[in-house]
Amino acid sequence: MARFKTYPVFYSLIAALGLAAVGSCWCIYERSQEAQKSAKALAKKRAELIALVTSTPAPSAENQAAIKSDLLRSEAALGQMRDELKGRGPAAESLLKARAAYGAAASLKAKERSNALREAKLPFEPTHLFFNIATFVEKMREAAQTANIKIKADERFGFTSYANAGPERELIPVVYRQRQVAEYLLGALIEAKPSELVALQRELPQGKVDLAAVKPASTSTRGAAPVANPDLFEIDPRITARVPGFVDASAFRLSFIGETAALRSLLNKLATFELPLVVRSVEVDPIIKSQVAEKVTPANTLSSIFGTASAAAAPEPVKPKPLVEKVLSKFTVTVELIDLVETTPTP
Repeated sequence: MARFKTYPVFYSLIAALGLAAVGSCWCIYERSQEAQKSAKALAKKRAELIALVTSTPAPSAENQAAIKSDLLRSEAALGQMRDELKGRGPAAESLLKARAAYGAAASLKAKERSNALREAKLPFEPTHLFFNIATFVEKMREAAQTANIKIKADERFGFTSYANAGPERELIPVVYRQRQVAEYLLGALIEAKPSELVALQRELPQGKVDLAAVKPASTSTRGAAPVANPDLFEIDPRITARVPGFVDASAFRLSFIGETAALRSLLNKLATFELPLVVRSVEVDPIIKSQVAEKVTPANTLSSIFGTASAAAAPEPVKPKPLVEKVLSKFTVTVELIDLVETTPTP
């Protein structure tokens, strides 16, 4: 006590350092115990992971039966979806037959291929497809005139590029397929009975260069820019159903003028899914007509000369205005022909 009283600061520092040393030792001991527990837990988890990785558990009989039934249901649903996406009816059968014929002809040897091309009824030559398109155009013109549908005098129904010659040989399958789909779409539109057909456009084949289609349809005066081909259009990539490697699609656009009933009839026809056609967009532009009709007085009458009205003339009765007037609109319908990409099965 005498020394503590003599040197109080010194002994107080020694006591504080001693307490700090004791506390540090306790913390180190506690942390070491926690570290040992954590190391044991980590070793246990690693052992469990190694056991799970190296183990090959065999499923029970019940699990095997459940997996097999799920696989059968999935395969049946996939087959049904594929069949539906091929369409139904004679139009779909014609498309599938043409595709199979071209595929078989492409896989034959040179001599066998030439014999198959001569015997086939499909247009395997540019000249054959040219006459096929010409027959299609005349058939559609006659059908439109019979249905009292207004068309242009030089209407080619999306195939103006081939008015004088057929497509390139490598484009024959694609163009012929487009011609078949165009005939189906025009047939459905003619059944809907619009008042006027504005245009039918087709999409430039993906990955193909259609030399006749790339050329401008017409040119203006010297020095002016060429006019783009009216047969072709480019679908908005945001609405297309095309998925590279899985789903291929060919787009078409129908523009016509008529009442809403014509649009409804066309959409109902496409909904039957005779061909795998999916509607991607419908645009409507109302056509507003003036409701004021000017009354014209004949020039060679007494009333026109002297300005007097005939006594026998009676005012026309005012016709009641219908609650919902029938107005014409311009409709633009964009559709896509869905085609599943054939993939090789993987084990």
